[in-house]
Amino acid sequence: METEVRRLPKKSIFFMFVIIGLGILSFFLVANGQSTKVTKVLHKLGYKNVSDVKVYANHQFIREDINVKGFKYTISFINLDTNEECKGFVLKDFKRNVDKDLICTTIK
Repeated sequence: METEVRRLPKKSIFFMFVIIGLGILSFFLVANGQSTKVTKVLHKLGYKNVSDVKVYANHQFIREDINVKGFKYTISFINLDTNEECKGFVLKDFKRNVDKDLICTTIK
């Protein structure tokens, strides 16, 4: 007994590839946008010459002392001025205050 296999229509296959392509494109746009935002925050903090900025996570938080919301980015980057690799947190609130909690180690 032979079972009949029904093929997917070509329109459906085309739409699946378009949706997959848009998903991949949106992923890279979001990742690039986050690293651009963090690079601007790093420039405000005095890190002018940085490369390889990676954002691992971002979380919204509320500063209890002044009751202002902001974002906390978990990042890593390379400081080209001092030849160090830095990891840690960068904070930016909605009043444009920035703060950092970074650990930098020299690259061998």
